[in-house]
Amino acid sequence: IAAVIFTFSNLMQEFPLGNRASNLEIAITGYEIALTVRTPKDFPTDWAATQNNLATAYSDRIRGDRADNLEQAIAYYQAALTVRTPKDFPTDWAMTQNNLANAYRNRIRGDRADNLEQAIAYYQAALTVLTPKDFPTDWATTQNNLATAYSAVGRIEDALACFRLALEIRTPITNPIDCLQSARNLGNTAFNAGMWAEAIAGYETAIDAVEVSRTWATSDSRRQEIIANAIGVYENMVQSCINAQQLDIAIEYVERSRSKRLVDLMASNDLYAGGDIPPQVQEYLHQYEELQRQIDKQRPDRTSDDNREANAPVTTFRHSRAAWEAKNEIIKELETQKQQIWEQLRRLDPVIAGGIQVTAPNLVEMQQLIDNTHTAILSFYTTTNDTHIFILRHHQPPQIHTCTSQGQETFQNWIDDNWLQPYLKNKAAWLDGMSEFLAQLSKRLQLTELIAQHLNGIEEVIIIPHLLLHQIPFGALPVVEGEDKFFGDEFLIRYIPNCQILQYCQQRGQLEQLVYGTVEDADGTLPGASYEGEKIAQLHNITEDKRLIGFSQATVSKYRQLASQVQVLHSSNHAQSRLDNPLESRLLLADGTITLGQLLTPGWRLPHLSDVFLSCCETNLGVTRITDDILTLATGFLCAGARSVCSTLWAVDDLASALFSIFYYQYRQKGSDRPEALRQAQHQLRTLTGETLASQYEPELTAYLVAQKEEAEAKLQKAKKNLQRLYKGTPDYQRWQQEYDRWNGRAHRIFTIKENLKSLCQQPLPFAAPFYWAGFICSGLR
Repeated sequence: IAAVIFTFSNLMQEFPLGNRASNLEIAITGYEIALTVRTPKDFPTDWAATQNNLATAYSDRIRGDRADNLEQAIAYYQAALTVRTPKDFPTDWAMTQNNLANAYRNRIRGDRADNLEQAIAYYQAALTVLTPKDFPTDWATTQNNLATAYSAVGRIEDALACFRLALEIRTPITNPIDCLQSARNLGNTAFNAGMWAEAIAGYETAIDAVEVSRTWATSDSRRQEIIANAIGVYENMVQSCINAQQLDIAIEYVERSRSKRLVDLMASNDLYAGGDIPPQVQEYLHQYEELQRQIDKQRPDRTSDDNREANAPVTTFRHSRAAWEAKNEIIKELETQKQQIWEQLRRLDPVIAGGIQVTAPNLVEMQQLIDNTHTAILSFYTTTNDTHIFILRHHQPPQIHTCTSQGQETFQNWIDDNWLQPYLKNKAAWLDGMSEFLAQLSKRLQLTELIAQHLNGIEEVIIIPHLLLHQIPFGALPVVEGEDKFFGDEFLIRYIPNCQILQYCQQRGQLEQLVYGTVEDADGTLPGASYEGEKIAQLHNITEDKRLIGFSQATVSKYRQLASQVQVLHSSNHAQSRLDNPLESRLLLADGTITLGQLLTPGWRLPHLSDVFLSCCETNLGVTRITDDILTLATGFLCAGARSVCSTLWAVDDLASALFSIFYYQYRQKGSDRPEALRQAQHQLRTLTGETLASQYEPELTAYLVAQKEEAEAKLQKAKKNLQRLYKGTPDYQRWQQEYDRWNGRAHRIFTIKENLKSLCQQPLPFAAPFYWAGFICSGLR
């Protein structure tokens, strides 16, 4: 019986299955049963061990009163010490001293100060046995615990000294998890005491430990989890550096904290630029593509959830929302399978599998990204209490502009409540409140003061947003109250997720010889996009073999082929962001889709791609989580190899997008760089009068639409005649029914856009609202 109880009591120490609360109750019962045999007289050593284990179980107990449980634990530890003496069992005695100290440190009853002093005494006693030479790990743990107790009683210097001792053993390389614990404790203790140099030293070690742990992780998800769990360390490090007026260090840690996943993807995918892909990776890519084809088959009506609207005026804005979930359960299951393949692919990634170290740029390297004295980087960073804007200029010390009281709750959550949620749930309210929201945001960011104090002589800003600021059209933020003057009027604007990604884009270099290609109205439902493609093709003499027009040509395979043949790719078709699962954000083509997940794989290497213009909806709309990784179709093309991407922050208007794109390419042809062409196109669109629209654009556009409508009606009549001679339910009947629906929809959209065009021509400034022009942004190189 004693042997059975002995085995059972040992098993209680590791009970891996079931509910933890229940497991602890079973363990307590087991230990108590064991003590009916293990008496201090007959089995003193085993009795003491069981007393210690029973105490630990009570210390961890979930059920019952917490104060009572701790009292029980203390009693059992003290009982164990009647046998575990420093003379007879020094190691066991020291371990129980340590456990008893932990119990007193957490004790609820009694005087708090007295309890902590008791804990300190027990930790110090344990250290008489647990030396760094004989028990280095236990010694470091005890030093960490002693430091925590010292901190609780206000003995800050003693606490810091003990944390430092613990870190002599707990290093980032040998034990990054424990190192993070002690270094974070050191940093937090110093931070709370306002000792900024000590805090910086602690957080620096903690972040080293985080980043070592991250390099050891073998999956994207685990790497993200490691950063997410330690994001507070980065935040406190940045704030400590600001408080210590060490802005150079602060901006470096801001850079190290964000878009790590995107940086890894760019670093590894550039290694595949030559097209040499290992066989195992090729097999996973094949499986990934096959699952995508199965998903596309589950969407027989690929236009039903599109969202580039056929010129609906603001008052009748009705396009669909960004998606929060898969369309049906079958697609959801297939997406889950794709995610599993994705994880397997990522485990073979050269950065993850090969342990290639990706090092964030330092301040000097960041400033080298600025090639003139008229450009500045504005790096935004929201902490618990404030939003900081770091200003980097060419060969000048960094500066900071702090928006006080604009922290996570008061600022980022405000953006979510007043911008993202209305966009997703109530588009009419989002549109109605857009101008007021942007005005309020400008005040919260103190843009007028920012310009006056820090941007004198600056002509271009490179914006690095943070969290929900990635969704904001900075060009439309008003800078003079009551006047039609915007941030984008004052400065050329580029966006980047972080400096390292801009560094990758610069390392690719500019391309001299540019071949243009267009993808135009892939499913035949966007007359404005069709007109847009025609005008751009005329402007740049794009040959027919470099144009994919309509559902007969704009297929997935041809899109992919075109992207590998041209240096400038203009894509005007439907797209949709998936906010719940960014890898499923997609471009909608004639026979299927191209997802962000595909763009991020080694199968999509486009090293000779200079520019991508995504004249589609929501191509840079993403919800950035705590680690600030903006994963969108736009950043996907940057990963694939593009130097620059023009994209959209919301579901844009068809006609406005067509005119904007045409204006943009006209300015590019005249020699304007990308952000200048974007600014000029935005200004031209928003100041375009109804009279000018009627005289310069309406006749040609109407003639084009009439020709397109005649073609649609001819195809419609052909489909109708075939339907009349076929039996319902047959494959041929279904095929012609799809043809009929497609051309009928196109004819209806052409009619709608013509009618709206007439209305717009009668308005003073038909595209003045920010909705029409502000959603387009430029990322990457100038």
